Amino acid sequence: MSRLEGKKAVVIGSGTGIGRAVVQLFAREGADILAADHGKDDELASLRAEVEAMGQTCLTAAVDVRNPAEIDAAIARAHEAFGRIDVLVNNAGVSAPKKPFQEHDAAVWDAVLSVNLMGVAHAMRAVVPIMLAQGSGSIINTASQLAHKPAPGNSIYCASKAGVVALSVSVAQEVAADGVRVNIVCPGPIDTPMWRTGAAGNPAWAEWKLNSLPAKRLGTPEEAAHAYVYLASDESTYMIGQSVSPNGGDVMW
Repeated sequence: MSRLEGKKAVVIGSGTGIGRAVVQLFAREGADILAADHGKDDELASLRAEVEAMGQTCLTAAVDVRNPAEIDAAIARAHEAFGRIDVLVNNAGVSAPKKPFQEHDAAVWDAVLSVNLMGVAHAMRAVVPIMLAQGSGSIINTASQLAHKPAPGNSIYCASKAGVVALSVSVAQEVAADGVRVNIVCPGPIDTPMWRTGAAGNPAWAEWKLNSLPAKRLGTPEEAAHAYVYLASDESTYMIGQSVSPNGGDVMW
């Protein structure tokens, strides 16, 4: 039997990169999915075709996580279509320019926190009542290894991702006894559009970063996505409030 056979999932931030790989692996493991993203209609359409070719259902939704009403509508649509929501993945994220802390104004803080932190909060708020009512569910929030190893020049991004970890752990303690699990994936350097954009802007830093990794290479989106499959599956039912870190050894415990 496939590891996610019969499960119904919502993956927000799934047009490209890790989120896209998560949807692909979820479908391969037997899940039906609502895939959501912002400004990526073509990418979602091609992803839906891929999933349907595997024999699974794939709904798509345009969702700007800064707008709670759009999140609520997508969650309600998935619940109505599937009858339940077993898995929520919060993967939408943006970066900030790499510069000294004092050079960032309030608008940049608002732009990053509204997506990376508040977007996660809005989606959890929408899905937690559904999962509590059904007595089960797995919420998986994407943070970053920078939540555990903050780096200079990345103050806003680090703060947003550390906030995701703290938020996730707090909610995990509230809902675990009722069958709902909340965990976090903290990827390291992964070959995604976000990484490529940042590397192009600062190639010397990107080269230094890769050379500093024990793995000496970028991870692939699929390598990261396997962590989400595990946390979505019944193999991880004793994982509560944990950070799983596919990061090439950048952060070791």
